[in-house]
Amino acid sequence: MTAFFECGPFSATDGEGRLLFEDVSLSLDDGQCVAIEGPSGGGKSTLLRHATGLAWSPDAARRLDGGDYPCSQLPVWRSKVSLVAQDAPMVPGSVRDNLVFPFSQRAGRGRSFEEDEAERLLERVGLGRLSLDREIRTLSGGERHRIALVRGLLWDPPVLVADEPLSGLDPETVSESFDLLLSSARRPGRLVLCVFHDPGLNGRADRHLRLADGRLEEVR
Repeated sequence: MTAFFECGPFSATDGEGRLLFEDVSLSLDDGQCVAIEGPSGGGKSTLLRHATGLAWSPDAARRLDGGDYPCSQLPVWRSKVSLVAQDAPMVPGSVRDNLVFPFSQRAGRGRSFEEDEAERLLERVGLGRLSLDREIRTLSGGERHRIALVRGLLWDPPVLVADEPLSGLDPETVSESFDLLLSSARRPGRLVLCVFHDPGLNGRADRHLRLADGRLEEVR
């Protein structure tokens, strides 16, 4: 039986030429939240960038829900396999501008930004008091992390990839945000792939992988 999401094999080195991983592939089913753990500097973020197509892997296969995505379709792949990055990059402007941003791109044609849903998600992550007109430059790092997470959940791609999306948050907000990720993942045609800052969250995911010594293995 073909997996919902398949990509690879990927190989990568760090800035000093040290091998991070070699011939690593991902084969994951939908309806689940998958956590990847591993030592610091072991290549987790790099693997996520390869999976989303943000790192160049010309020989890698990319398959989603039975369809193949060659390099010529990388923009389409990136719209369907979307990254919530560790540094939570923002565009200049307001909170609303940042939440609307994916819907304003070519991949967002035919889709509409739902303000009521945005406000519901902001409330869930502890930002219910935040005006959508608030300038993004006035927010703290933790607030930006939560805005990035809400943006990813609103965009709702088939595969949401998140690199430490809950870092810097208080325990209550971490718990609520993790529950949002789980509920987003556990739907047909959806998958969430995460690296968590808190190792205690890995065991709560539906599937738990470990990247170490250049290999990706199941944690049982």
